[in-house]
Amino acid sequence: MENESIHTLISQILDEANEQEKHSLRFLLEGVLKKQQDYYKTYLAGFMGIRSKKLDEDTYESIIPNQELVHNPLHIVHGGITASLIDIAMGSLVHQSLPSDKAAVTSEMNIHFLAKGDGHELRCQSHVVFKGDERWVVKANVYRDDLKLIATATGNFMVIPRKV
Repeated sequence: MENESIHTLISQILDEANEQEKHSLRFLLEGVLKKQQDYYKTYLAGFMGIRSKKLDEDTYESIIPNQELVHNPLHIVHGGITASLIDIAMGSLVHQSLPSDKAAVTSEMNIHFLAKGDGHELRCQSHVVFKGDERWVVKANVYRDDLKLIATATGNFMVIPRKV
């Protein structure tokens, strides 16, 4: 029954969709598929199409394509998407540096939005400021294609035991 209602919904969307809406739907569905295949750890990362890598021991980079799916009504990247990109980049840096029995959660994040998010992609680089047994502090900057700084942030991450 659930499969049938999903097929009906997708068919209805496709029948009424313009090319941009079809592109957005395809991108969303590919994100779900990549989450199922363990390419992404979260659906949010799949929805955003994030690509990430550790640049060195204390630096992590995450990049998202700038597409209509992540835009606000002004046709620029939604501030919440930029905040999510920052949180993922900072949190991933902390997680990849912790022992396997530990995890981290964001306990505080402060963001300054400095310019509009446009161009083809947004690039976030996060850097460790402080490492402790129970708390980390990380700084992040988000850049457009033209290397303009569009947001800067700091985040506090609480280290907790990982649940098995």
